[in-house]
Amino acid sequence: MARLARWPRGRFLLEAGLRPYAQIVFSRDLATGLLILLAIGVFPRLVAATISAVVVAAFATWLLGLGAGAVRDGFHGCVAVLTTLALGVFATAAATPTLIVTGAVLSVLFTSSLRAVFARLELPPHSLPFVAAAWTTILAARVLPAPAATMSLLAPWRWIPDRLFESGPLDVAAAIVFLHGALTGILILAAIGIYSRIALLLACTGALVAAGVRATLRIDIPWSAIDLTAGFNAILSAMAIGGVWFVPHPTSIALAAAGAAVSCVLTYALLPVTSVFALPVLSLPFVATTHLILTAARVRERDRWPHSAPEADRPEEALAHHLMRARRYGRAGRLPFRLPFRGTWMVTQGHDGTHTHKGPWRYAFDFEGRGPDGTAFDHDGTELRQYRCYALPVLAAAPGIVDHIVDGVPDNPPGELDTRQNWGNAVVISHGAGLFTAYAHLQPRSIRLKPGDGVAAGTEIGRCGNSGRSAVPHLHFQVQRGAPLGSETVPADFGDVVIRADGPSTLLHHSVPAEGDLLRPVLRDEAVARVLAFPPGTAWVFSDPTSGTHERAVVDVDLRGRHLLRSDVARLYFEPYDAGLVVTAFDGDAGSLLRHMVLALSRVTFDQDSTLTWSDALPRRLFLPRWVWPAADLASALAPRVADIEITYRLRRSEGHLVIEGTAGRFSTRATIDLGQGPHRFELISEDHHMTVELTRDRGESEATRV
Repeated sequence: MARLARWPRGRFLLEAGLRPYAQIVFSRDLATGLLILLAIGVFPRLVAATISAVVVAAFATWLLGLGAGAVRDGFHGCVAVLTTLALGVFATAAATPTLIVTGAVLSVLFTSSLRAVFARLELPPHSLPFVAAAWTTILAARVLPAPAATMSLLAPWRWIPDRLFESGPLDVAAAIVFLHGALTGILILAAIGIYSRIALLLACTGALVAAGVRATLRIDIPWSAIDLTAGFNAILSAMAIGGVWFVPHPTSIALAAAGAAVSCVLTYALLPVTSVFALPVLSLPFVATTHLILTAARVRERDRWPHSAPEADRPEEALAHHLMRARRYGRAGRLPFRLPFRGTWMVTQGHDGTHTHKGPWRYAFDFEGRGPDGTAFDHDGTELRQYRCYALPVLAAAPGIVDHIVDGVPDNPPGELDTRQNWGNAVVISHGAGLFTAYAHLQPRSIRLKPGDGVAAGTEIGRCGNSGRSAVPHLHFQVQRGAPLGSETVPADFGDVVIRADGPSTLLHHSVPAEGDLLRPVLRDEAVARVLAFPPGTAWVFSDPTSGTHERAVVDVDLRGRHLLRSDVARLYFEPYDAGLVVTAFDGDAGSLLRHMVLALSRVTFDQDSTLTWSDALPRRLFLPRWVWPAADLASALAPRVADIEITYRLRRSEGHLVIEGTAGRFSTRATIDLGQGPHRFELISEDHHMTVELTRDRGESEATRV
């Protein structure tokens, strides 16, 4: 299979043939699809029928003009496989080739139409197209002439021992594909486990919840097929809720368990309804449960635990992406603001300040400019022009649209207040979603904007003044819920803040400044920004001088606008911006050389300071042997806090190089960035290991390879 996958057409055939089976358990992994195919293959005629359905569905998808991408995705084929399984199990006497083909075509039509309908509702159709296609086919089978000769699709291979088809707990897993027997159940669980250990945990959670619901509601009723139906609906609901739509976490696992219980109750409740038409319940309870929970989740005030999952191929990837992003930007639903000024300023009043930052204005900031010697003014400070920050530019802290301005309020002489017009000259900028920033006490006639103007982060909006209730020139900044000046404030934080101290300055990537802090924004170093630019389409070579291994990676931008370095075995996602470069995720082989860049250069700021320190948190799994990764991923879902390892970085400049040294317990890293044309070097050092990887720009073809 690996050799076939290297051939482009062979890869297409493998994806078109195996992904329909993998999609049954929300996977796109080919090995998962192969195991599920083998699980169905215990019944040779049935698996042949499903393969035929996949071929018909692919052909129908192509005829409808849905494109090769839809064929490779496998969802249309997945619906066709499930429809064929339902036909073979619930209408086995009528499962003729004609009905199988009809069911496959209906699967494509229902999938395309219901996807379009549910896209407007921003909901997934899940297996609803399958339920519609299966019911339609089963009902059609009742009115069509019975075939002269029937042949059951459920006859297993004769060489398989009968004891492997006896009823048992593994029937619940086998019921995902409407079959029974220990062998099929084991293969289904193995397929889920290969796809994701977190998904396997969720599947077991769903099965246990189903057993608990049955013990509570049906303890005196003999076991029947409806209990198997409730069981596999609970498994699918738990896997979808806890691993597909929400980030794996103890809260999402709890929600998955609750969803599994709801799907069981719905299964038992729907049985009398579907029995009227002699139709199976199928996976309708799973669809109803996920739609109920996803719709309810939309009305939450904030996307907090359980967090909505980013798009990913596996729950482990969704968790890793979420945790990495949370480490960089906090758990808020937005990026931190930028400091609204240039140069060094002091926080003279912060959150819950001692003077005016009380009640609805408790989350505001007052900033005053400071000179190199830390003073606020020259001479005796009796004139406005003597103050360091007077008439300095005030900048937009984030992109937005000017909501309204106040101008024409005169500046006060130092020491005097205008209590009639507290805010003085001010600008309010809307950032959407009920979020506004206000900039007050500006210099009169310095505001360069008008309502409706769009601004980018860093756009000059006016000059620092002393208007309104302001005794000395300063900037009052606040984030508020409403547009009117004086609206209730909300907590605010800033990104890329350099705190000045006696020793090396400290860089804070996510900061709520405190009163007395002497701080400044990043002062961009063009030389560092130039050598660490990774333009899309360029190729880079990672080399291990010791082993002679080379890994070639290409800079790309995916469909969601994410920048990444992509090699044959790994993907490193990063976000370049004007003040630095941040690694946001790493997917792929643990032995990839790209991993060393994550560890040694997870974050770098293009600042001109000669010495700078900062802290970061990286996934603990990156420091562990690759065979431990599955266990580490599972631990991350159950206890996210233990998944991180704190690392402290220190930057220094040395003879045309930028050296960034990191320390994390018994591990240390060193990144040596050549500010000329030489190679960059990443080192990972432990008590018994020292590995060096060099990074050079490849001027050849932009195609990722590994030697």
